[in-house]
Amino acid sequence: MLFLAILVPSTAIAWLLGRHTGGMRDHARRGLAAAMVIAGVTHFTNADPFVQHMPDWVPARELIVYISGALEIALGIAVLRWREHRGSIGRLLAMYLVAVFPANVYVAIADVDVTGQPGGFYAWIRLPLQALFVTWALWSTTSAHDVDAEYETRPLRWNVANTPTSR
Repeated sequence: MLFLAILVPSTAIAWLLGRHTGGMRDHARRGLAAAMVIAGVTHFTNADPFVQHMPDWVPARELIVYISGALEIALGIAVLRWREHRGSIGRLLAMYLVAVFPANVYVAIADVDVTGQPGGFYAWIRLPLQALFVTWALWSTTSAHDVDAEYETRPLRWNVANTPTSR
């Protein structure tokens, strides 16, 4: 829920500061970038809760936490910096969020006590939020222009009257 607690206010701040420039997707993308960078930094400043998200039998848990933190920081920065690859970076970010989902499932099913997090139902509430984060990543990194361009580049199909149509 820390991610959500960063994502929503940072998106709101991006909207307040830039409401006359860009659209809501841009603001959501900036909020996502901030949330990713902050989450990544916490992997280094407080690794214990992230280590606790993995079973004891996983080797090099702390190293995995550091690598995933660096990846989160890199993805957060990349989604802001490389406009021409924003859609691809958004898909990578979404795949990353799907890849870490099993750790959240583990915490819920095994009823793991995670430092700094309430127990019980809290772990179960976090699970559907991951779908929100994945959707946020995909939506905020795809501009309306990208969607229009993809539609325009689809091959033409022929209808019964043998005239080209776009669908």
